Amino acid sequence: MSTLNVILKNCYGIKDFEQDFVFTTSTENPKAKAYVIYAPNGVMKTSFTKTFEDISRGEQPKEERYHRPTTCKIKLNESPISKETIYVLKSEIDIKSENPAITNILVNPEHKARYDELLIELDKLKNKLIGTLQKLSKVKKNDIEQVILKDWDISDFPTCITKTLEHSAEDDLEPYEYATIFDPKAIEILNSQEFILKANEFNNRYQELFNSDGSIYTKGVFNPTKAETSFETLKKQGYFMGGHRVHLRGDEFSISQDELDQRHKRILERLDTDETLKKLRINLAKNAKTHALVDLIESLTYTQVEFLLDKLKPENQGQFRQNLWSYYMQKSPDAEAYLRSFNVNKDELQRIEAEASQIAPRWTQAVDLFNDRFVDMPFTLFIANQTEVTLGKENAQLRFIFRDGNDSVEWSRSELKTLSQGEKRALYLLSFIFEVESRKLNSQETLFVVDDIADSFDYKNKHAITQYLRDLTNTEYFYQIILTHNYDFFRTLATTYVHRDRCLMTIKNNTSICLAKAEGVKNYFIGKWKNNINRCDIILCATIPFSRNLIEYTKGESDPDYIKLTSLLHWKKDTDEITIGDYLYIYNSLFGTNYSTNNQGILKNLLFQKADEICRSDMHDGLNLENKVLLCMAIRINSEIFMTEKLRILKNDSEYWCSSNSQFGYLIKEFTSLSPSAPAIRTLEKVSITASSNIHLNSFMYEPILDLTIEHLIKLYNEVVSLNTR
Repeated sequence: MSTLNVILKNCYGIKDFEQDFVFTTSTENPKAKAYVIYAPNGVMKTSFTKTFEDISRGEQPKEERYHRPTTCKIKLNESPISKETIYVLKSEIDIKSENPAITNILVNPEHKARYDELLIELDKLKNKLIGTLQKLSKVKKNDIEQVILKDWDISDFPTCITKTLEHSAEDDLEPYEYATIFDPKAIEILNSQEFILKANEFNNRYQELFNSDGSIYTKGVFNPTKAETSFETLKKQGYFMGGHRVHLRGDEFSISQDELDQRHKRILERLDTDETLKKLRINLAKNAKTHALVDLIESLTYTQVEFLLDKLKPENQGQFRQNLWSYYMQKSPDAEAYLRSFNVNKDELQRIEAEASQIAPRWTQAVDLFNDRFVDMPFTLFIANQTEVTLGKENAQLRFIFRDGNDSVEWSRSELKTLSQGEKRALYLLSFIFEVESRKLNSQETLFVVDDIADSFDYKNKHAITQYLRDLTNTEYFYQIILTHNYDFFRTLATTYVHRDRCLMTIKNNTSICLAKAEGVKNYFIGKWKNNINRCDIILCATIPFSRNLIEYTKGESDPDYIKLTSLLHWKKDTDEITIGDYLYIYNSLFGTNYSTNNQGILKNLLFQKADEICRSDMHDGLNLENKVLLCMAIRINSEIFMTEKLRILKNDSEYWCSSNSQFGYLIKEFTSLSPSAPAIRTLEKVSITASSNIHLNSFMYEPILDLTIEHLIKLYNEVVSLNTR
């Protein structure tokens, strides 16, 4: 690869973009085969990476909002780039882990996503089937699969379903609920010696209780167990002690407690004269589970009960269990739907699983590389079943070891309820490392398009990331285009391994985006500002807070020059009197320069003039640091002018000036206190958040301003200016 030519029109958010990336290098002119592009959020990063990701998938990019016609021409050495040549590392973390159906095998992300997709779809069909089986069998949903597999002595659910569908279930088994019949409490009785010996006799005598003369029972409504419970409750609650009696159906007169007891005892004599049958009756009345079995028997016809008792003989129970599941399965169309989906996809599932076994040794290498590089992570990673994986007996299983002092704990992915951001980032970068190692093994020429990878890790690991990217340039067939909105990361890459000629800034207007060589990357003040202060008024104004900070550090806040420069950053009594020459006099004494100090123009007026010019410009190139600093200065001074003039009215003091050392904060507090419903407060709060405190050198080396878009500051400046014209 020597030259990559990119022409994009209406590719997502990119209206028009053309650029040649020249990757040639030589002994005489060694340059790493990498470009880094500084692009603030919202300019081109996501659209650029999505475009390359589409091409890597064999798809065409598009313009999604207005559906405009798209042009995408990406050529490598005059020929269309192949999808295999591209690998995109996106900023968002796309390792899915929240769904319990997602497996733990470590395949490359594309195959793993497909594997998970298949399992999730199968899981939906499986859950639907299990829901139907639950309604028919009354077995708990969570238990159904294991109960079926146990009853059929099969370890594989799809195979088990196939067997149940093939099995002949000729009898009508609709009345028989599996959960009621084979509840452990019921089975204990069904398998007892009493039931085995006396089941038919018990059933015959039990049925007679409902049909004999003088019976107080109604089948399916009021049986002996319910009668005993009801009568016992009346006794316990003092019903009879209160002088009450009961009137039974068919009787002419009501009866007392003693008469009721005698009546009930006579009816039960049909069972209780035989001690075995009496014991059976008592056992069946023990709990709700056995009550349910009695209720089921009562709901059946005599023939159905005879059928059930035969099937409940110990030697017949196993077959009856299978018959019930076959009946339920054959009654559910969801079984066929699940089986069809499984059979359609099983070859692909098996292929991906086989691939996981084959690539396990390479995963081990990738995990070792990750652990060696990212030593500050709160955990280490390892593959627990390396021997089994090497033998092809199991798929690779990733494990996390967390350590806190002397305590350590080990987790698998499936055991983690949810992955933290750090864990997701680790897995994501581990996938990238594996992809790199895989492409090395295949000697695959590759263009890595990397989107804000630094945002996926904390500062402790940025060095490790940078070092790894740098190492990739040692592979002769690897190339990089790295995009970032993080200027600190941009500068790190520029000062470690990316050649300055290949450090680019985005320039965006209303119709197109282009790239320009970055200036002053190593030291922006020396590289761009210092030698241009007398050539560019915007740079002249932008150096004011920088100069003031240096005086603060070297001479202190009581120094007259520091106080004068403060009047150029806040609206003070003397702000409208300080000239450009006054500032250059201070600048010369600070930096040992000899610029003319004769310019009598008021510096505040120059500041506002240049702010207006920036707002009118259609082209905003690259870093725009001086433009952003100037706009922040103009925004704050304009805001302070507005608040001071309003406070003069509110305080009825035309000579009011703020005397606080934290002027902007004090003014907004005073203004909000005296005029809490003023519409301007919302704009002033935006100024406080984005512009007021970020224009100083000590504000993280200007990074808060760098991360603001120039368009945002222009909009805010216009809002503030409009306050002073109302």
